[in-house]
Amino acid sequence: MAGLSGWIQEKTNSHCNGMTDKAATSQLRKIEVLVAITAAILAILGVSGSFRRCCGNRAFAVVAFAAYTLMPVVIAYTLGLIQAPTCYIPFPIWATYLVVALENVDSYTAHRMEDIERWKSFKVDSALKFILTSGMIIFYAVVWNPIACILFVILFTKVDEIARSLMLASNYVMQKNYSFIADYMSTEHQRRDSSDEDPATMRGYRYLVRVADEVRVHPLFSIAAKWRQKVALWHDGDAPHYRHSLEVTDQVITVEKVWNCKGRLLSASGGDRDGRLKDLCLSFSLFKFICLRFTGYSLPQEAHNKLRRLIQHMLFEENGYERVFRVIEVELAFLFDLFYTKYPVNLHQRRSVYRLLMLPIRVTIPVILLYFAIYKKWVREAVVTALLMMSILVVELTQFSIMIFSEWAKVTYIYNYVRNERWQRNGCAEKLIKILCRVQLVKPWGRKLRQYSLLKSYSYSPPKWIYNRLTATYLDQKGDGQKEIAPTNLSKQVKKAIAQSLRKDFTGYLEKGQASLRCNDLFHELSWACDLETTTHVILVWHVATTFCEHEVPCAQLSQEQRDNFDTATKLSQYLAYLVVFAPRLLPGHPCRTEYIFGRAVSEAKEKLGGSSISMEERIEKLKNGKDNEQCQETIVARGVRLGMQLVRPVAGRPVAGEGRIWKVLADFWVDMMLYVAPSNDTAAHAMYLTIGGEFVTHIWVLVSHMGIMRDPHGRE
Repeated sequence: MAGLSGWIQEKTNSHCNGMTDKAATSQLRKIEVLVAITAAILAILGVSGSFRRCCGNRAFAVVAFAAYTLMPVVIAYTLGLIQAPTCYIPFPIWATYLVVALENVDSYTAHRMEDIERWKSFKVDSALKFILTSGMIIFYAVVWNPIACILFVILFTKVDEIARSLMLASNYVMQKNYSFIADYMSTEHQRRDSSDEDPATMRGYRYLVRVADEVRVHPLFSIAAKWRQKVALWHDGDAPHYRHSLEVTDQVITVEKVWNCKGRLLSASGGDRDGRLKDLCLSFSLFKFICLRFTGYSLPQEAHNKLRRLIQHMLFEENGYERVFRVIEVELAFLFDLFYTKYPVNLHQRRSVYRLLMLPIRVTIPVILLYFAIYKKWVREAVVTALLMMSILVVELTQFSIMIFSEWAKVTYIYNYVRNERWQRNGCAEKLIKILCRVQLVKPWGRKLRQYSLLKSYSYSPPKWIYNRLTATYLDQKGDGQKEIAPTNLSKQVKKAIAQSLRKDFTGYLEKGQASLRCNDLFHELSWACDLETTTHVILVWHVATTFCEHEVPCAQLSQEQRDNFDTATKLSQYLAYLVVFAPRLLPGHPCRTEYIFGRAVSEAKEKLGGSSISMEERIEKLKNGKDNEQCQETIVARGVRLGMQLVRPVAGRPVAGEGRIWKVLADFWVDMMLYVAPSNDTAAHAMYLTIGGEFVTHIWVLVSHMGIMRDPHGRE
């Protein structure tokens, strides 16, 4: 030990001769602070990236984005300082770990869709980082010979990180890969009719779960291992359509095969009594369908009809609405991981084992360095090394846990189980897979409905010291009236109401609530409020009317069934109003037009109701007793009050709805509007909102996309 410490002191002195004590101390302190900051950023990214899909807190998103943006800059600056004459033994290991950290955060590979489009730059960037790490290790190998072997071990772990990074970038270019699936589904529905289907047993549902592309072959009498393509599963298409065809071998697992698996793990009487494991494979298969939307491919209408029959069969089951929304939740979790994490390339168990073996190596090296720092009484170096060690430990354990328990890994376990009969006869394998598949570390999404109320928030003015011209470049700006109210949990009443509507036979296009009025025999009286200038007009007018009715017919006076309708109507009303204000890209019409209409509605509410000093009850009384001129009667607020008065007061001697039916009418209308706004071609907008907890309208969008339900393409919007 004394010999090694003497060698360290000799090396330290030899490389400090060119620097004054003051300069060396100043440089060391800078590096220590920057390494500590990097350790904190690494921990934030390692943990936060995976939780973005279930956390809708905007402050959390800002912190994660700041860490994502600052990390490369801080590391580059720190490496520049370390390249100066090196005076301390921790520097080479710190420097190597800093470069490794650039590619080590599996759960945060992109912040938004715009980052994904830079996949070529991503590959070049990964290659440059590899060259940087190699050059740095060669440099330090000359200076610090005994540490070279340690640094080469770290480099070896870096090779794996870069390889997975390059594979990830290839996932972003999905068009070519998903053309095979589009061709397969097109030909599959052409040669199969609906009489060969059974949604209960999944007979006839040959949707792809996993396809093995190639295997590694090790010839017994060959010096080097070779890669040889397995018998081709995908065959070139023939004239005139040139569509690829798939040979369904044992290497191809479909939904039908999963449901027909004889193993106890997937049986209803064995390890899958609630069907969650089989539904996981169904979600993974349907996830490929939604990926087709992102790559610009479309399926024949018969494919959508077949999916519609499957979804409607599930909805007619007991508590089927819970199952359907659970399948969609997991499907969107796969989509989030594909765009924003590296989990799609971690499908092989060998990677999990490899990473587990590398974990003690990566952690042991800082521990050894920490020991020497304490032994030499380098207090600050010991603290910084401890922070670095803890951050790496947190990241590695978090990412390893999420990797082996991720939905991607679970599908891989089930895929291998279905195609391997020996696993099906092995009780230990079944129990292990069951345990791994039952663990859920991260929720699929936030399961929240964000809320907004025009009559509560119209008087809000954002603080100018935060939202102004100077901050407009860096912050999403808020306007007058843009203040959310507390979000609410997605209730089972809302999901059940949506499911009941989706059970209907859709023979035409979706309407703006007119169908609900026909079902309640109120079409002639209230259809004027559905045939307004834009969808934004319809949402805001009915939103004001719903708020008006909420105060005129309180929830306390209602029966349990009416309370369920009250819950559905008020939550969807405030949620769709929230989409108008904060997520107009998810609605029909141009978002700039939507923002302008909302701004005018806020101005009209201020003019009619005054400032924020009056209570909500006083605002409702003003709306009830106010008299408008002919021009003001066409404003959004005035129309909303007129609609609300029609709902709660008698017209021509009889009530239009009556207290017992008001909330049934409003609940049916808002469910219809929820379905009407869901179809969208702006796939990037839905992908963007996946990173901030997700939006319920995205789940409805996936459902109507699968079922082939659309708005009138020749409508005004």
